[in-house]
Amino acid sequence: MNKQINQFETLKTSLPIILGYLGIGASFGIMARAAGLDLTIIMMISAFVYAGSVQFALITMLSGGTPLFAIMMSVFLINSRVILMSTTIAHLLGNETLLKKISVGVLLTDETFALSINKASDSKVKVGWLNRLNLVAYVTWLVATLMGAIAGGLLKSPEKLGLKFAIIAMFIGLLWLQVVSDKQLSLLYQISIIIATLIVFYIGLIVIPKNILIIIVPIIISYIGAQFKNEIN
Repeated sequence: MNKQINQFETLKTSLPIILGYLGIGASFGIMARAAGLDLTIIMMISAFVYAGSVQFALITMLSGGTPLFAIMMSVFLINSRVILMSTTIAHLLGNETLLKKISVGVLLTDETFALSINKASDSKVKVGWLNRLNLVAYVTWLVATLMGAIAGGLLKSPEKLGLKFAIIAMFIGLLWLQVVSDKQLSLLYQISIIIATLIVFYIGLIVIPKNILIIIVPIIISYIGAQFKNEIN
């Protein structure tokens, strides 16, 4: 009975990710198929790369004949933020074994990380819950990619559908859930941090490549948030 309750809670919690991944994964499959990639290659990318922003970049790089080394470096830079996220999750898991922490980090994404931080504000994050959340997200991504890849051959101009906005809409939804559910931080403090993030990112885009900026901005905002937490919160 408890197992069924846990599974239901995981499914309920992961619903925003499921809905978002259905749109994003399908759009990737459609765009990749339209770019001439084989169905097998598309599914292998989703299965082994499993990173939305990277996969969309890969479509352009693979179809454009980009050298392998350049592809590898681009993938690393775009996804290097996962290092910071994994470090945070490892801290939340406390005294769990290294193997269990690695099992969580393997399938960790921006979205599952956001939900984990959200849950951490109410209770302790557990390895079992995180693994179930990650697995639901991963399977959803693969299914969505497959559906999109199959449908891709039927659409002549998939970019006109505006499917890439799905990832933006999902992040907005996750951010809103974080703001309204976190009772430990004041609304003023959270809004201030969001505005500060937008300002720092906007200014950073002028002088810093965006792939590197993804790593730098969280570090800067974390420092700012720590300094002003007691004053604003």
